[in-house]
Amino acid sequence: MKPRHIVQVSAYYPPHLGGQENAVHDLAMQLAEAGHRVQVLTSAEGGATGITTERFVRVKRLQAFVFGHAPIMPAFPAALYQATRSDSVVHLHIGQAFTPEIVWFIAKLRHFKYVAELHIDFEPSGPAGILLPLYKQLVLKWVLRSASSIITLNDKTLRTVREVYGYTGNAQVMHNGIDEAYFTIARKAMSPKPPKILRLLFVGRLSKQKNLAVLLQALAMTKRDVHLDLIGEGEERESLQRLITSYSLKNVTMHGRKSRGEVIEFYKTCDALIMSSLYEAQPLVLLEAMAAGIPVIGTRVIGVSDHIKNAGIIVEPTAKGLADGIEQYFAQYSLLQEMVERGRKLSEPFRWRNTLKEYESLYETVTQS
Repeated sequence: MKPRHIVQVSAYYPPHLGGQENAVHDLAMQLAEAGHRVQVLTSAEGGATGITTERFVRVKRLQAFVFGHAPIMPAFPAALYQATRSDSVVHLHIGQAFTPEIVWFIAKLRHFKYVAELHIDFEPSGPAGILLPLYKQLVLKWVLRSASSIITLNDKTLRTVREVYGYTGNAQVMHNGIDEAYFTIARKAMSPKPPKILRLLFVGRLSKQKNLAVLLQALAMTKRDVHLDLIGEGEERESLQRLITSYSLKNVTMHGRKSRGEVIEFYKTCDALIMSSLYEAQPLVLLEAMAAGIPVIGTRVIGVSDHIKNAGIIVEPTAKGLADGIEQYFAQYSLLQEMVERGRKLSEPFRWRNTLKEYESLYETVTQS
């Protein structure tokens, strides 16, 4: 593929922490290293406004205020107009409102083509959630229908794109890439016997979707010695802290935000990753853990169980289910090493050297259509 001018648009981007942010960051870096001219337009949430060059990627972070989890960037329309030409490819990452409709509008003016990646068909959350069904019907539907191509992260979202949003063009399931660093994480070999204290790790946004209140309830129910490290921030933090106090859970540590490098240190020492989610798209943290050889306890929901398959412990997203998952860790301990090896094999196709070719091929198809 000849070098292209590719503009990645994402509401959030590192240093703001989250799975979508990391996925966009990694894709931008990989494209730049492959010789493409890559620019990122994003909000300054989690960082400072301005323009930086990060490993050959030009990142423009714009001032924003947050409404309903969406960063509203007054300068974004002008910035997008200036950043694009008719031969530009815009990769729109959809996880929040505002940026999708602006990309749709500027595309009409600039005549560029855009790829819409629906990271997740987001659900109502917070006071502004009541407006979401209307937004999907009146705005998001037309943004998606105008896209030259649509990317989803699982088959369920792909069906939604077809059946709910009525998209008839090129749409496909593609995968987040995994950085090589996760395949080379140095973890101690599993001991012959289960650990005396099971160190569980959660990494993600502290939101309703992650079902963490139920996970805390499960910890209060289990008779096993367990310690949970919670890494992340979000709107549920205060309520979760109250639950920790209410359940007298002295075995839970809330670490707040951590950089990816700091998270890798937890990957080196935890006994298992636990995912209590109610729904997911394609959680990067899960793929990273599988690549790193970490046992996984996850819920039987789209985006989790379909990736774990037979490479981890799968339970119902209830307090009893999660407590049973902890019990299964001990009961099936002799089988965990085999699960870990299957997880490594399942994560192998997600290496960036494999995944990047799919993105480049899609961009080539879009520019030639």
